[in-house]
Amino acid sequence: MIIKSVQGFSRYHVQEFQRMKQDAAAGRDLEERALTKEQNEEFRILGRWLCRQLHDLGPTFIKIGQTMSTRADLLPLPAMLELAVLQENVDPFPTEVARQTIIRELGGPPEALYAAFNAEPIAAASLSQAYRATLKDGREVVVKVQRPGLPQIIAHDVQVLAAVADEVMNYPSLCRHTNWPSVVEEFARTIREEIDYIREGRNADRFRHNFRNFDKVCIPRIVWRLTGRRVLTIEYIEGARVTDLEALQAAGVDPDQLTRVGANFYLRQLLEDGFFHADPHPGNMRIMADGRIGIFDFGMVGRLSDELKQHLVNALVHVVQREYRALVDDFVGMGFLDAAADRVALTAELTPIIESRFSEGMTKVRFRKMLFDFSDVCYRYPFRLPTEFTYVMRALLTLEGVALSINPDFNFIDAAFPYAQRLLMKNNAVISSAILKEVFSEGRFNPRAAISLFRAARKMASLV
Repeated sequence: MIIKSVQGFSRYHVQEFQRMKQDAAAGRDLEERALTKEQNEEFRILGRWLCRQLHDLGPTFIKIGQTMSTRADLLPLPAMLELAVLQENVDPFPTEVARQTIIRELGGPPEALYAAFNAEPIAAASLSQAYRATLKDGREVVVKVQRPGLPQIIAHDVQVLAAVADEVMNYPSLCRHTNWPSVVEEFARTIREEIDYIREGRNADRFRHNFRNFDKVCIPRIVWRLTGRRVLTIEYIEGARVTDLEALQAAGVDPDQLTRVGANFYLRQLLEDGFFHADPHPGNMRIMADGRIGIFDFGMVGRLSDELKQHLVNALVHVVQREYRALVDDFVGMGFLDAAADRVALTAELTPIIESRFSEGMTKVRFRKMLFDFSDVCYRYPFRLPTEFTYVMRALLTLEGVALSINPDFNFIDAAFPYAQRLLMKNNAVISSAILKEVFSEGRFNPRAAISLFRAARKMASLV
């Protein structure tokens, strides 16, 4: 399966790389070019085949397929659409099995615990399936029940993935920039956390607290007295699927405003809270009748330390200030770049790349394009994606894919700049620390740095 998939999709990446290289040489900057009818059919068939293979391998691999279905940097659109089936259309398990799980976890049958319990599942996912129910106080809820034998299945699958990762590390060209065993370890940690519904409920409560004053997002409440390790009861959110364009249009939802709200919601998670939703695929979002975005499924979350958040903010400041030598130091601080790398030479290579984006206003680049821009440089220098950032990159690329399906004109950097401007001016401990570090170097006030920072803020204002 791995060999066939890599061979098939590698042709797409080779074609795209050559095409983008030719466009760059000719002065063209096209984001993408439509596939031919033959290419579209080839990748659709391959995507459908891969979808069936991952489905048959079980929950862990379905989870991997869900991630791939939103990664435009990895797969062509026809294959992504085929894999999107795995987001919600997984074969259900018998309701009687779910009923026995509820009895073991909550101490009674669903008909005794709820005023009403619909035995027909409303959704079947990779790790669980969901049922509609009504509490005795009249509230509508969803009851999420874990698939049977899941811990044992995941333990076996992770062993397989770990063996594959260890083998890949024997091939330097495949592991130069990624420690694959560490990626598998991080995946194993997060998926084990995801199947602990007590932990998921606490994650949801933390998100509700963090965004209690953010009126454009709805985080449903957990019903704790009807929640256990393998059963979770949560408020029901009525709404349209975030990628249902007809329903969004009928509701009068502005795609541009919707994607900007989503971008700001996520930037706050990363740069302020350091606690973020690591699985933002379309199945985990609904657009409510009042225009709010309903977010759920908080089993998979990521965390960033204050130190890493500060490095991210420093990087933002240095990009805006066009201080690329300092930006390279940020790469080292975040673990992206080996400390022994030639930082002066790297700065010289990065400068024209970033400057070319600034010349366009820094608002016409997508993550996929950025990956292409930096691919040659990253290959020649000792870059590596730290484990802590694996899910940050995955989430950002997933969000961009979702946003582009809603709003083809969406640009994450364009959407992020107003937020970044407010963030730089906000009284935040991390931001303040980053600014103080710039303005007071070695304990002394640096007037040139202060002037540069104010100019950067003015420049940012002009760019947005």
